[in-house]
Amino acid sequence: MRSPLALLIVLLAQLSFAQAPWTLEQCIARAEEKHLDVLNAGLDAELADENLDRTYWDLVPNLNAGGTHGYNFGRVIDRYTNTFATDRVRTNNFYLSTQVDLFRGLSKQNSIKQAGIDSEAAMKGLEAARNDVRLAVVQAFLDVLGIRERIVAAEKQAANTREQIVLTTALVDGGRLARAELLALEAQLAQEEYNVTDWTNQRDQRMLALGRALQLDMAEMRQFDIVAPNLQPGAILEPARSMEQVLENVLANNPSYAQMELQVESAERAIDISRSGSMPSLSLNGTVSTGYSGRDLRQVGDPIIGAPIPIGATGSGEVVFSPNINYLTEVTPFSDQLDQNFNQSVGLTLNVPLFNNMGNSYAVQRSRVEFEKSRNRLLSLRNTMQQNVMDALVQQRSAYRQYLAASKALESGELSMEYAQERFAQGVITSLELNTAKNNVNRSQADLINAKYQYLMASKYLDILQGLPVTL
Repeated sequence: MRSPLALLIVLLAQLSFAQAPWTLEQCIARAEEKHLDVLNAGLDAELADENLDRTYWDLVPNLNAGGTHGYNFGRVIDRYTNTFATDRVRTNNFYLSTQVDLFRGLSKQNSIKQAGIDSEAAMKGLEAARNDVRLAVVQAFLDVLGIRERIVAAEKQAANTREQIVLTTALVDGGRLARAELLALEAQLAQEEYNVTDWTNQRDQRMLALGRALQLDMAEMRQFDIVAPNLQPGAILEPARSMEQVLENVLANNPSYAQMELQVESAERAIDISRSGSMPSLSLNGTVSTGYSGRDLRQVGDPIIGAPIPIGATGSGEVVFSPNINYLTEVTPFSDQLDQNFNQSVGLTLNVPLFNNMGNSYAVQRSRVEFEKSRNRLLSLRNTMQQNVMDALVQQRSAYRQYLAASKALESGELSMEYAQERFAQGVITSLELNTAKNNVNRSQADLINAKYQYLMASKYLDILQGLPVTL
């Protein structure tokens, strides 16, 4: 039995683990495990595997058993005694039957191949669902990180304005600045505090969106937090991959595209299956059966010989007699009848389709149309992916250039603001000019944050399309 101290240590360890911030990799792993779209895609893959197993079992002969229990009333021919019955007769029938297709236009073989293709496509669909979830998680994760940086920047600007208010208050009290300068700074501070509140609200909303993507419950959401990766300045690199290289990797590794290719192959196999309906089929069937009849009687004991019965006379007047022999009878026992009525049958059935109201022709034509539609969907997906790759590469390169420009603008803006603060303290410039310098810094900082996370989002999007690991 554990001591109270050991239990306390375990409890604290569990609590600290539950409250530990989540990395992007942990968020993605949780979403892949719990997201309903991924779970449903997994069920689709399971059904596809079951269907593949079923197609193999279709090659095995079937086996069916049956039995009947009934009563006949009125005049009827008993099937086991071949005699007329006018009273109530009990009958039973028991059978085993089996059938196996010897040839059915290779439809079953093609169905096996199609089911195998569909099973593989379903697995690609599962991976595609994971990719969609990864993309949603990465987007929400980066949104939260970007907003957090905006909050830090806004709080820093508000703190800086508070310092300026303290300095300006002293200058106003000393008669070196007009009170209007102080009021302008206080208005600027109110706007900056509003910005902090607004960005905080947006962060909370994006955290809720991320928690929903991870399927967190209420208890988990109360403790949920994420950790920002330690991104070095060198992590934002100029894109070096060409559109052709990226597109080649996407088409070779993207599960959505692979799934669509397999669906085209499955649709082509469906044409062969439809064609089999126009070909002859041959099946082998067999049956064993037995039964019971309440009219099936048998002798019991020795014959009973009675007095001869006159039945006529000869030409000379002599009486002709017929033997009078009777028997005691009883219904043949159930078990004996099952044995004596046992019968077997085996046969071959050949079916040659000559004319089926053009049903087979229309089935083949429908399969051809579905095949062409699947090919068009594949081409459409390829065009969409090509466009997405181009857009992501353009966005990545644009964000990289914007990041460099914003970095330089921020650096020069901060120097300009320091200079403006010194001049404001000396009474050379007004608070309006100081706020203009601060707003330039704020704008450059916002541009830098936006460019950085646009770059990261485009980069991770391209990684997901190419099937690469998603890390920060």
